Amino acid sequence: MKKIKLLMVIPSLEGGGAERVMLNIINHLDRDRFEVHLYVEKFEGKYVSDLQSDVQVICAEHRRGLARILFLRNQIRRLKPSIVFIMMLPIAAIATRLAGVRAIPVIRETESKPMAEVQQNWIPRILNRLGMRMAHRLVAPAEGAKQYLQERYGMAAKKIAVIHNPVNITSIQAEAAEPVTLEENVVHLIAVGRLKYQKGFDLLLDALGEVSRFTWRLRILGDGPLEAELKQRAKDRGIGSQVEFLGFQQHPYPLLGNSDLFILSSRWEGLPNVVLEAMAAGVAVLATRCPTGPEEIITPGENGALCSISVEGLREQIETLGCSRALRDTLVEGGHRRIRDFDLPHIVNRYQRFFYELIEE
Repeated sequence: MKKIKLLMVIPSLEGGGAERVMLNIINHLDRDRFEVHLYVEKFEGKYVSDLQSDVQVICAEHRRGLARILFLRNQIRRLKPSIVFIMMLPIAAIATRLAGVRAIPVIRETESKPMAEVQQNWIPRILNRLGMRMAHRLVAPAEGAKQYLQERYGMAAKKIAVIHNPVNITSIQAEAAEPVTLEENVVHLIAVGRLKYQKGFDLLLDALGEVSRFTWRLRILGDGPLEAELKQRAKDRGIGSQVEFLGFQQHPYPLLGNSDLFILSSRWEGLPNVVLEAMAAGVAVLATRCPTGPEEIITPGENGALCSISVEGLREQIETLGCSRALRDTLVEGGHRRIRDFDLPHIVNRYQRFFYELIEE
């Protein structure tokens, strides 16, 4: 059987949920059926060392603007891939069309509220929309995200496939079982994500400033532009000594597995990987009802808890869960059952079938 040549496109392998999804797909595709190439604008980031050595990497390096688009176009002409699978870089679909070869551009939209929508510059907005319209198919990580893409870009439902994010359950559970020494008689809270407005850490800190029914500690794993502001906010709320900012952690699972409650305070998501990873690690999960993802993953009271995107909503649920070890244990058990639907081999196989369907079309 002739291998299908894939060109996977992403800006970099910096540490984030989308990059982890791309890495999991690339590393676990069947090499007897697929020849895998990777295009990045910068071959750098915290996940570079995790990339399989047989993946052929193309890097735009110092190129900018139009030169970068033309470089990618030329690489597509040279490689003649069957499919160009794009994540976080919709202009790659433009380059694919400009290449004039029989390559199928497919975009996986990673957020229900695309970056172009929150950017103020009109140029990224136009390029984002043009790239999305030039894609042959879109992939959404959740049903809510699919609906959003239909409404925003006028795409027919049949053009959008929903494929959930893969989770390497076996690997996560092995790492989560590693012992971590934490203070006793304290409810250990943990949050993970880029320190930016989307993730709602300001709401979380404000909520914790009002929690006094039990002793708690919060560890925030991640870096980003709001780090100094958030540290100051914790001090202003009188909880500076109870909050630790630990920066980006490539392997957060031992801390996740030894914590009592994971909290996602996001204002929006696509399908939050970290919720799935927390379930796999064996920690109770609380998430906001943000668009999109949490409500598709979590059945409240069975495998997690949900709350409004607000200080009050977070405070109420943190106090409820923090005061009940039995409730947290119930959610952990339910999470273990739910996470099986997102197991890495199952999701990668779904992607492989999807790629074959594209070729048949």
